Amino acid sequence: MTARICTLAGHFMVPFYRELILSLGAVSASAESINYILGSKEKGKAAVLMVGGAAESLYCKPGTYRIVLKKRKGFVKLALKNGTPLVPVFSFGETDLYDQVANPEGSLLRTAQEFVKKLTGIAFCVPLGRGIMQYSVGIVPMRKPVTTVIGKPLEFERNLDPSNEDIEKLHAEFTKAITELFEEHKSKYIENHENIQLVIE
Repeated sequence: MTARICTLAGHFMVPFYRELILSLGAVSASAESINYILGSKEKGKAAVLMVGGAAESLYCKPGTYRIVLKKRKGFVKLALKNGTPLVPVFSFGETDLYDQVANPEGSLLRTAQEFVKKLTGIAFCVPLGRGIMQYSVGIVPMRKPVTTVIGKPLEFERNLDPSNEDIEKLHAEFTKAITELFEEHKSKYIENHENIQLVIE
């Protein structure tokens, strides 16, 4: 299986960084790129898409699990058109790698971040990590484990012209699968898991 990570097109406009992500096999998260991967005659290709994207990164805080999914339905339509199974995947501990400068909704910083995101498609987060020789401040990720769990693929018939009902139905199934995956594994990978809920925006 060859997996291609899909990322924002804006990342390919930054010199040197572009070459780095291309060397890692990343592609644009555009519909055209994803269709190209999924529509390939070669078998064993997968598109890895972080559905929440830039919007989700603004919610990241240690100890929280908040994902942006409710209005994200384009990936479902692409999967239906290509007849490609949707595989729910969840990473525990990812939000613990960095904190970020407080940016509650309505704050001046959050307003500026939303403006930049709308303008460029890239969320301007102010990460708080650790340093190389000390742990108080820096851009190096915290030393926290990240565990990725993979759910059962959602399989369906190919539909070249999916209706809104078809899309809504599969989206609901995917949302349920992600929620069940989280609930099934959270006790293994989250401290005080009884108090932690998956919030879906």
